[in-house]
Order: sequence, then C-alpha cells, then structure tokens
Amino acid sequence: MKLILRLFFTLLSLSFYSVNAIESSIGFVVTGYDDRFSVVSPEKFRSPMEVIVENKTLVRLIGKIVVNNKTNIGFTSVESDKYQRVMVNLKKGDLLHFIPLSPSFQEVELIVGNKTYEIPPKK
Repeated sequence: MKLILRLFFTLLSLSFYSVNAIESSIGFVVTGYDDRFSVVSPEKFRSPMEVIVENKTLVRLIGKIVVNNKTNIGFTSVESDKYQRVMVNLKKGDLLHFIPLSPSFQEVELIVGNKTYEIPPKK
C-alpha cells in the first residue's frame, strides 16, 4: 500500500513540474476563462515561438493570432477544456496578439518576459 501511494505521489509531482517547465521555456500559454485571459510568457525571445491556446470556458473558443496588427498567422478553434498549439516565426520587435472572436473579448497582447499576467488585470 505504501509503495502504491509513493508511486502515485511521485508521478503526480513529476507531471506538475513538467507542465511548469513547458510553460516557462517553450512559448506563450494563453488561457481563456469566462471573464478574463491569463498569459504565461517565456522569459526570453526565441524564434520560432510556440503559442498554446487553452480553453477553460464552457463554449468553443475561436480566435486568431496576428503579428504587427496586420499579418494573420492563423485561426484557432479550441473546444472546451482542450488546447491547441500554433508555431509563430517572429523577428525582434514584432508585436504578437491573440484576438478572441467567439466569445468576443478584447485582444490579448503577448509580451515576452512578463511571466504571468491577466487581461483585464485583477482589481
């Protein structure tokens, strides 16, 4: 019994640490909630950059990723409690945005080095 519990907690802790490592090193993790968006950004700029769009709402999340407010990288459609990955080739100085279309919400600027932030900010 002790062996089973120890194995369970070891696997649980390993999965927790691996998720945090992915969030901080690969690219952006944009999580949509009913009333806000949360962004975990990478510490350093690199290209190509991965954008992971995660849906924590009860409806399908549809949005697009845009570079410099004009170049459309692609549309995303993410079912509830799912995620989707998009690779983006960037140059230094490029502005990257995620624009939610349905449900509609303000655009989310993706800023390298801000660690974790929310749109709109907590009051």
